[in-house]
Amino acid sequence: MSLYVALNTAVSGLFANQRAIAATSENIANVNTPNFSRREAHFETDAIPNQFSGVDVEIVRAAVDRFLQGAAFGGAADEAASRAIADALSRIEASLGGPGENISYANKLDEAFAALTQLSANPSSTAAKADALFALQAAFDAFARTGAAVVAESDAALGRLNVDTARVNALLDEIYRLNQVVQDSAGAADLLDQRLAELSTYLSINVARSEDGRVDVTLRDGATLANSAGFAALGVAAGPQTTITLSSVDPDSGAASLLSSDVNAGIQSGEIRGLLDLRNVELPRLQALVEATARDVADELNAVYAGNVAVGATTPSGQALIVEALGVFSVNSALLADPASFAIARPTGGAAGGANDGSGAIPLANVATTAAARAVAESVAQIGSAARDADLKAETNKALADDLSARAAASAGVNLDEELSNLILYQRAYGANARVIAAIDELWQSLLQII
Repeated sequence: MSLYVALNTAVSGLFANQRAIAATSENIANVNTPNFSRREAHFETDAIPNQFSGVDVEIVRAAVDRFLQGAAFGGAADEAASRAIADALSRIEASLGGPGENISYANKLDEAFAALTQLSANPSSTAAKADALFALQAAFDAFARTGAAVVAESDAALGRLNVDTARVNALLDEIYRLNQVVQDSAGAADLLDQRLAELSTYLSINVARSEDGRVDVTLRDGATLANSAGFAALGVAAGPQTTITLSSVDPDSGAASLLSSDVNAGIQSGEIRGLLDLRNVELPRLQALVEATARDVADELNAVYAGNVAVGATTPSGQALIVEALGVFSVNSALLADPASFAIARPTGGAAGGANDGSGAIPLANVATTAAARAVAESVAQIGSAARDADLKAETNKALADDLSARAAASAGVNLDEELSNLILYQRAYGANARVIAAIDELWQSLLQII
């Protein structure tokens, strides 16, 4: 081997290991970067007989286990959907108060029935009447507070849907742009995987890949979201039933053309699915439960109150005890303004009202034993149970998502111990090639001195 060939061999080894060190350093720098695939150095013989011999290196992106990656996308979507529901239901449950706070509508209604029982023992006391009326008002205020919490969560879910769809649209635009360059850039491939991972938290997706790294992203029903030719955009139609719309977008002008007014069926999971379920299923069910429970109790109280009379009267008071406005129940304002007019006498046998003996307060207190009153406690338990079940489901889905994500990362992610070992190996190889060059230099100097 000539000194020239030996020198070229050492120089090629120097440059090849320099590139390998740079790739390994990049891996170490990105050890905690999500969806980063490590760079691998593939060394190859590079030789021209009788002219040149040496080594070349190709830095490639590590192969990603697409099955695990797809499973991780699905796990992230399930976790996001269940967490959106769990967080909303937990806030509604908080409107009922924690253990020992006694602020739920069930607790307040029990206090109202207790106040009515006390009133029956002191029927002539205007203060006792006021206490009973305000206790009833507090109970129906608690119903209204929980109902308002449900409405607030519904409004918040709509707001989040608008924010989420805007972010999804931005991601789909980026995926389309990355598709144009991914075949020429390992960095673009990393960014593409990062965008897909984020997209999977918003909605369930299917990803098909070509050999050059470009992707076709679709909903589970096959509706195209993004590919190398273009991308689509989501929209929100609030309506009685909230729906997600899908429009095609011209990549150059940004003009949108409606493709479907309802793609809910294709969104099987993800935060958007969870928010849709909240708006269309979970929250309306809870709203109907709270309103129906309040209405049944109000009807029972009004039915009993209709048989009561004021002191000295021979007929019922003629006004309702509980009134309703837009699904919200409250004590008649006229009674709150004048508690003395609260009718709690109940003469028997058609006799005149006479002295107020408070016998009409007892049937009001006994509403506590009716099916309507028992349903109040059951409805509180249903809300709490729904919140706990949703939270357990979210925790389970999070554990599964974390496990799948860890497995996917292990297949193509960075192992710090392995990278540090490779770094030492490449550094030593670099040093060895440098020593060869130094030895050749000494030989050249010796030869030149002889000449």
